[in-house]
Formats: sequence, C-alpha cells, structure tokens
Amino acid sequence: MKRDDYRREFAGFQLARAQTRQDGWRQGSPFEPLPARIHDRFSDLWSPTAIAALRGERDADQSRPEVERRGGEVLRAFAEAWLIRSQCREIETELHRALTAPIIAWQGERQAAVALAAQAARETDPARRGALKGKLAAHYASLVDLREQRRAASAAAIQRLGYASPAAQAAQQAQALLGEDLAAWIAACERFLAETDADDARAAGAPDASPPADDPFETRRMRGAMEATLRSLGIRPWQQANVTIIWRAQSATGVFRARVPEDIRWAVAAQPGWRGWRRFLGELARVQHAAWTSANLPIELRSQGDPAVAETWQWLFAGLLDDARWVTSLLDIQASPALRQAMAADRRRLLRRAALRCVAWQGRETASWTLERLRSEFEQRLGVSLSDWELLDELDAALPALAQLRGAWLAAALDDWLRTRYGHWHGSRRAGDDLIDLWNTGFRYSASQLAALIGIAPIEPEAFLSELKPAGG
Repeated sequence: MKRDDYRREFAGFQLARAQTRQDGWRQGSPFEPLPARIHDRFSDLWSPTAIAALRGERDADQSRPEVERRGGEVLRAFAEAWLIRSQCREIETELHRALTAPIIAWQGERQAAVALAAQAARETDPARRGALKGKLAAHYASLVDLREQRRAASAAAIQRLGYASPAAQAAQQAQALLGEDLAAWIAACERFLAETDADDARAAGAPDASPPADDPFETRRMRGAMEATLRSLGIRPWQQANVTIIWRAQSATGVFRARVPEDIRWAVAAQPGWRGWRRFLGELARVQHAAWTSANLPIELRSQGDPAVAETWQWLFAGLLDDARWVTSLLDIQASPALRQAMAADRRRLLRRAALRCVAWQGRETASWTLERLRSEFEQRLGVSLSDWELLDELDAALPALAQLRGAWLAAALDDWLRTRYGHWHGSRRAGDDLIDLWNTGFRYSASQLAALIGIAPIEPEAFLSELKPAGG
C-alpha cells in the first residue's frame, strides 16, 4: 500500500474510531475491544505487509522533508501498536466480558464488576462499601492470571516485530518519535520522586491533610467562563464552525476528533468541584488544539504523534484554576487557602504517581521486579497498598504516565514563559496569537522540539515544582 493510500485509510479509521468512541466504545471497561466491523474493515492498516512497507519507506524518507520523515515514523508506530493490540484481542475480549457480564453474586442478584465498582464509589455506609470492595477484590484476583497472559501475548507480538523486548521497543520508539532517551527520562522520574519525597511526607502528615469540605466550583459558570477566556485570547467560539459542543451529555463524554481540524466534537459532562473543572479546562484546551491544527499537515500529524504535546495543552489550561485572578474575575469566587493547598498537593501526588509508574514499569521489564517488590515501592512512595490487579493497572498506565509527566513539566515552563511576556496571559490577545501559532503545528513537533522552538528547553521539573509553592496568583 502506497503511503498516500495508507493515509486515506488511516483517515477513515480515525473517523470511524472517533464515532465509535462517541457512541460508547470503551465506556464499559478498559479492555473493550474495537468493534469487529471496524477492526476487520481496517485491519490492513496494521498487517505485517503494511508494517514492512512503512519500514521500507524509512530509507526513502531520508531524502524527503522533515515533516514527511516524522509522518512516516508516526504511521509506523501506529501500525505496530495496533498489530500488538490485535494479538491481544482474544484475551481482552475475555477480560471485558469478565468485567461487564453480570456474574458476581451480590444481595441475591448477579451484578457486573463495573456496576459494583460504580456502586461502591457512591456508597456512603462504610460497612456496605467494605463488603462491596471485598467482592470486587475477590473477582479481580481471579483475573490476574488472564492479565499476565495478556502481558505475555503483547511481549510475544513485540518480539515478532523484531524488538528484543518491550523495553527495547519503548526505547526505540522514544528515540524515533520523541527524540528522547527513555533511560534518561526514567532517571528523571527517579530524581523527581526523590526531590518530592519530603514534601509528600509533610503533606500526608499534616493535621489538615484531607481536602476541605468547602468547594465553591460550580457547573453553572462553565459555559460563560469558557467563552470569556477564549474571547480574551482573541478567539470567538461561536464562529468555530468546525467545533460541535454538546452540553450535559448523558452518553459518552469527552473530545472526539473525527476529522482534524474540520470536525471536532466535544460532549461536556458538567461535573461540579475543582476536579470537574480541571477536566473541563483540559478538554477545552484539547478542543482548541485540534480546531486550530493546520489542515496542510499530513493527516497523521494532525491527529497524533508525541502524546505529551496534547498533555501540555491540557495541563496549561487546567492550571487556570490555580490563578486567583482568573478564578475571581470569571467565576466570582475565592478558593480558601486550605483548598488551594489541597489542589497543589493533588497535582504533586498525581505526578508522583506518574513518575512511580514509569520507574515501576522499567523495573518490571528490565530488572524482573516482582509484584511484591512493586507493592513495596508504592507503599513506600505513595503510602498506598495495592492488590496484584491494581499493580497491573499501574504498569499498564506507565507509558501514558510518561507523556503526562513530560506534558505537565512543559506546561509549567510554558505558563512561566507566557506570564513573563504578557503577565496574566489568559487575558491577552497577543498570548492568544502565540497559542494559536503553536496549536497550528498539531503534532508536527515532539514536546522537546516544541520547548526548543520557544526557547524553554530542556523539559525539567523546576517550573512545575515552583508552581506548587504558595503564591498570590
């Protein structure tokens, strides 16, 4: 398949996948397989023949423009990732059934694990919540062997692609797509954990360590705050014909990039509280990033590449919630010092968990760390005791966690860069012009290239750590 033909099929797959996600795919469980009608229709995209052709293009790319070379790497990584997923499809189907079928006995009825988990999250009675969690824990424990089979199937598929191990594949992909040394980033994760251990221990031991009960962030101001923020940046959301926003969606929610930048869909789940607002602002940034992406880029660089780039925009806009001026002027509220402290502690803990996931994954893949060793690491670093099932969840989330970490650190440096130039940048049209220029590049650049482009490289944690210190905003 020639590359232009491949791109047309790739665009069709992106559209079909976005529509399927919007219709509810991956709402049941994390293992829900791609519907057969889409998997079978587009399976040529990740066939061994297609991968061999994409790899063969690599030599030809050396004499082509940089954007073409980068597009080729993205397409190759996409094809390899979906081939690996296809090799795990049968096991994932079994895991999905085990989580969504009503097979757990509870109070005289049969319930699905996902339904019981949702019920446990809502349960206010400690005894009932404990009983529910006990039922779930026993069910998850019975599925651990299946998770390990999935891990083995994935590793075997990776080796059939010519990589020595999952760690070797991840290292090569990091170099090709991110321009980064994976080992150096794992070392950075270890340093970040060491540097924040003392702060985390102090926060955990503080008398008021639990988040305060008062949370003034309501949903009724979401639409107005979104429009006012974009308008201040020189963006008129009501003129963005390529963006469809569905407020208070009852089905699948999130950002669905059907055709970038022509068709971006946002189903907003308006959730009160600062966590709901953080998600809302992060999704707003993802929408604008997609909506302003240049249509002149190859389709693959409009929709994917270095995932830390998307994380950067999410973290940058979510950080508006920590800007006292933005909160006061647009929401007409003031977060208490205790709430601001809790929000900062939550951000630090979220990234500490991301860093630990990366370190744990590397230890598991390269040093054969046992689950007991991993459990000890999480207890020591985060103060949480995890089951085998939960530890496997942490390992599965490791590579996305690396993107989250890199994106958060770059967002903090970008926020500092914007404030140096424009002060409260969220009220500056010139800042909006800068953001649009950067959004226009889509995924053409990696996060490190984006940082170098505006003169804030390398990506390091210092700016993020300084944001966690008390400030007036």
